Amino acid sequence: MNRVAYALSGIGGVLRNDQLRRVELAWGASIFAEWANFVALGVFAYNVGGALAVGLAGLVRLLPAAVVAPFAAFVGDRFRRERFLVAISVGGFAALAGSAAGFYVGKNEYVIFALASIFGLVSTLLRPALQALLPSLARTPEELIASNGATSTIEGLATLAGPLLAGVLVATAEPGAVFAVAGAAMLAAALLFARVSVEGRALTAFVSGSVSLRRALLAGFRTALGEPKPRVVVGLMAAQTFVRGCLNVLIVVTVFRVLHAGPGAVGYMTAAIGVGGLIGAFGALALVGHRLAIPFGAALVVWGLPIALLAPRPYLALSLVLLAIVGVANSVEDVAGFTLLQRAVPDALLTRVLGVVWGLAMGALALGSITAPAIVRAIGPRPALVVVGSILPLLTFLTWRTLIDIDRSVAAPAEELAVIEGVSMFAPMSIAAKEHMAATLTPVSLAAGDVVIRAGDAGDRFYIVGRGELEVVGPGVRTTACDGDYFGEIALLRDVPRTATVTAVTDSHLYAMTRDDFLAAVTAHSGVRAAGEAVADERQSNVAAARGVSTEELGQGKDIAGIGDVERLN
Repeated sequence: MNRVAYALSGIGGVLRNDQLRRVELAWGASIFAEWANFVALGVFAYNVGGALAVGLAGLVRLLPAAVVAPFAAFVGDRFRRERFLVAISVGGFAALAGSAAGFYVGKNEYVIFALASIFGLVSTLLRPALQALLPSLARTPEELIASNGATSTIEGLATLAGPLLAGVLVATAEPGAVFAVAGAAMLAAALLFARVSVEGRALTAFVSGSVSLRRALLAGFRTALGEPKPRVVVGLMAAQTFVRGCLNVLIVVTVFRVLHAGPGAVGYMTAAIGVGGLIGAFGALALVGHRLAIPFGAALVVWGLPIALLAPRPYLALSLVLLAIVGVANSVEDVAGFTLLQRAVPDALLTRVLGVVWGLAMGALALGSITAPAIVRAIGPRPALVVVGSILPLLTFLTWRTLIDIDRSVAAPAEELAVIEGVSMFAPMSIAAKEHMAATLTPVSLAAGDVVIRAGDAGDRFYIVGRGELEVVGPGVRTTACDGDYFGEIALLRDVPRTATVTAVTDSHLYAMTRDDFLAAVTAHSGVRAAGEAVADERQSNVAAARGVSTEELGQGKDIAGIGDVERLN
């Protein structure tokens, strides 16, 4: 019960953040559209040419995305990600609207398959851009995991609602109606993304020259595949999507050749994965504060085994339960895997790295879609379920030692990040912005008696006390700074000299940030800028009162080194 309450609290916190709420709702609309389109396309393709046509539809839907997405994702790092999401959502709407028109005008499979290819590219590009956007909106590592959990929860709901509604529509109307409904959902996603705005993220400078551009385009591949441990995570994620591609075809084949059910069952079985995904998303939120690689591997095992267990008993009810278990594992695997990548990859490269991941995933999905019919033809539908269901447990077994090593190597949050998170004025910043700030910190070691700043010095640095004790002495001011306190921000914000001297009382360890880095971070975010100004105003008021002058007089070339919490000056 406590875990359920914790999960609901985490999701509630995400949805109270206006920007995250819009992103999550847009994500849900896009996933609804994706899976509704999947059911309509699968039924349409099967009616046109059987299982082979279903596999070909999956191939043309996913293969172009697999080739183009890793490179096109560069745009998501070059321009504002929220605007990139608007543009590709509009493209998805256009492709689905065209599919609906193509169905009703002539039911031309070539037109519909070509538009499915465009929509597949849209769906593939949307995922890395959205996942790269989340660290720029979440403010803490916990909120980032909660955001991924909310994403998985909403994906579960949409994966349930999309196929379920599509199943009803294809049973009572036609696939063209599903294409139209999915297009409306993509238009809603575009409108929601249009209302998202990220503060505090500096755009990557555009590189000039063919060599620099080529290096920028390939940077995602170098980062994602250049190290053994990331390679294992990315490789296992690609293997999971290969199995998913096989499963997409096997669901259709199982409905018609094993269960001997109607076309609506395709939607119901796919929706069962969404039900499980919704349940699994709540469990995934319990990963906060835990290492992630082992749950990631365990989820992959549970992903595969239920597929193999579909073979012995051809009952629809049992099939729905087993596919729901697949959905549970899918949510845990997604949250654990993508959080590992989000936390490990620099923000400036994140869309490209995730673009590589999703490009490989779509390629594997397409390969699975075209491989499954061949497996079915070779050994039959039931043995095919056993073979496909065994792939992930076997690969996880072979890489288990590496997954354990990954868990052992994942340390607690970096000390510098913890220091940044301890500064109250930085609280409104996203986790990506905080990590960038943490990377700019310079350690400063002091012996007892060392002077950090002197009265009259120019304000060139902002300081945070990691450990130790320092004395601050100036006209009307005598106090101490201890662990977690900070000083020096007023001189930087107000461009005035220091009038207090700060001296180490004990051996101390500080972190320093240059004037340019501090001002770039603070001025880029309206909430942080307002918090910094409020701290500066209150501290200057306290010092002015101690000196018996007005704050205006104090601001005329007279400043203090502000410290820690304002109350320490009283």
